[in-house]
Amino acid sequence: MLELAFDPRTVGGQFGVDESARRLIHYKFAENVCMTTASGWASSSPLIKVKFTLGQHCYEDSIHSFWIGQRLPELRVTEQMARDVPPTLTWSNKAEPPNEQFLKFVETMQLQEDQLLRLVGLYRVLKTHLAVYYRHHVLVTDPVCDAPTVRILEHILLEEERHVQWGQAIYEELADTPEKRRASLEWQMELEDLLIKSGGVTGGR
Repeated sequence: MLELAFDPRTVGGQFGVDESARRLIHYKFAENVCMTTASGWASSSPLIKVKFTLGQHCYEDSIHSFWIGQRLPELRVTEQMARDVPPTLTWSNKAEPPNEQFLKFVETMQLQEDQLLRLVGLYRVLKTHLAVYYRHHVLVTDPVCDAPTVRILEHILLEEERHVQWGQAIYEELADTPEKRRASLEWQMELEDLLIKSGGVTGGR
């Protein structure tokens, strides 16, 4: 008989339960950073359309953080877990940076006051970085045993990659002089230096 419901997945991958959980705790921290950064910058943005978009992305990032939190108890993370809800709705609020260097990167990005450079940091550096690491996680984790993580990250990627696309579009619009481009690229290089020193969202592991 012809096998029509063919499943190409095999059990096994680079990440076990503990490693997947460790990474998700750092992803959750990063999504919280994206959420609070967009929220904090929205009110002071001089452009209405940027204000509106930051508000939308703040909301979507909060949902991403919640989804990740729902997965954590399934990966044996019981710290900061909600216990006053049905078992199928519980979540963990545990979120940690991978190291102090990553926290320094975040703080440097958030202290920027120029609107264009703010958007460069959030979209061209942090969100672009996260999208790459989420895609990598999907590709190398156990596609069977870690299928819920794959599903969550694939759904998050649908929005994060749209965020990155918008970030590139607003960059092209606002960085409309050679001077602005040069300043943007210098700022991006400064942030990426800090990000590289930290090992990124996973701490280089």
